Amino acid sequence: MSVRFRILIPMIVLAILVAASVLFSNIVRFSGFVDTSLENSLERALTEIKNEINVLDDSVAHIAALFFSSDSEMINAMDTEDRNALLDRSMYLYNKTSVEMFVVTDKTGRVIARPHAPEFQKYYLTFMRSVRSALLGTPVTTIEGGAAVNLMVCSSAPILNEHSEVLGVVLVGFRLDTNEFVDKHKQITGCEIAVFRGSEIVATTLQNEDGSRALNLIAPPYISEAVLAGVTVSGSDEILGHNMLVIYAPITDGDGNAIGMLFAGHFLDEKDATVQTFVTAGIIITAILLAVSVPIILFVSGRITNPINKRLDQVYYDALTGIYNRRYLDETLKQTIQTLSRSKGSLSLLMIDIDFFKKYNDTYGHGEGDKCLKMIADALAKATPRADDFVARYGGEEFVVVLPNSDEEAARFVANKLIESVENCNIPHEGSDIAAHVTVSVGATTSIAEHTQKGDDYIKRADEMLYKSKQGGRNRYSFEELDERRYINDR
Repeated sequence: MSVRFRILIPMIVLAILVAASVLFSNIVRFSGFVDTSLENSLERALTEIKNEINVLDDSVAHIAALFFSSDSEMINAMDTEDRNALLDRSMYLYNKTSVEMFVVTDKTGRVIARPHAPEFQKYYLTFMRSVRSALLGTPVTTIEGGAAVNLMVCSSAPILNEHSEVLGVVLVGFRLDTNEFVDKHKQITGCEIAVFRGSEIVATTLQNEDGSRALNLIAPPYISEAVLAGVTVSGSDEILGHNMLVIYAPITDGDGNAIGMLFAGHFLDEKDATVQTFVTAGIIITAILLAVSVPIILFVSGRITNPINKRLDQVYYDALTGIYNRRYLDETLKQTIQTLSRSKGSLSLLMIDIDFFKKYNDTYGHGEGDKCLKMIADALAKATPRADDFVARYGGEEFVVVLPNSDEEAARFVANKLIESVENCNIPHEGSDIAAHVTVSVGATTSIAEHTQKGDDYIKRADEMLYKSKQGGRNRYSFEELDERRYINDR
């Protein structure tokens, strides 16, 4: 064998080993990054569901039960055994509230009014712990299963006459076993969601091949035994013939006993296909580059992963302006509302639109229009320096500024500051009808955050105020408090 081959063969072998090592390392990093992102997504999904259940359990159901049980007209109807008056009052209270279940029993626990499902009457609820406790005079809020309902957050309270004698029980609740409940949380979190009573699934977004919901699933014994013993279980599992990353967490009643399970999962088919494509492309590219030189192979193999990592890192950023995008706005605004609602903090949101931007593009061209958007985005970002505040591109020439823990005064200050910051950019605009330079109009709204609010509530009101600013002459802001529906046009 010639000296040339003695040198070339070890070099090629070494280059292949190095290239294979680099490729394998990148695959592991890519796969690990995706797995970590999915795991965090599943944990956030369970946290979101648990937070809603806790709010229903700790306050909403309990307050509703006490409110209904203390209603004077209901007490009088029970005391006088006026069945028609009881049914009418029950239906009225049920229609005036957001509770999903409303049952009234007599002092023996027999159902005598059920406005949410009047066809299920005249049976006893004494098998329910909360009802038994309320019949003894003690209100109880817990998570239970019933005869017609698999799993619900419920609260029972005694109905007492003027002598503090128990006339019956009010039971109110919110169902966890409905398609609406799991579908809502899938839409919010992007995860597949399921609710189990014991080890049996009672509501899920998982679907069979024919499109029906997979209500025939039963959790594997090793999972249900661990979770129903109070342990959260996570990992990968094969479900409906597909590989999934999953997490199970216990649902506990008022005594801390696990009576069911929450499930969140992500299908890994797309991830596996992406990894397989990544491997195939890497091998082909490596083989081609080996024909050129070992340094080029090593260089290009590193460059293969850079666009992927960059894309994953910048999933929340707008490609043109470099600020946050609509996806980040939607996800973070929702989380911000939930966080502030626990402390009754205030939240302000500002919608900004560049005045006569279409005329700007018509006058200067879309290239200059892109430069203008970048300058405006930079000006808005510099005008909101607090760590918790953020600016996002909503779409086109519209931007949104979110100001957590900011009241009306702060929102007004920032709105003025944003307008002035844009004016100070002094971007020429010959097509504007109101100024020789680019200006913006702002719509602002402020509210005490409530868990029932949605990000769209703030965006809709801010957008309406933005419309008021445009009607009022542009280059100004209009403000409204979401709580009081109070409209002010100001500059």
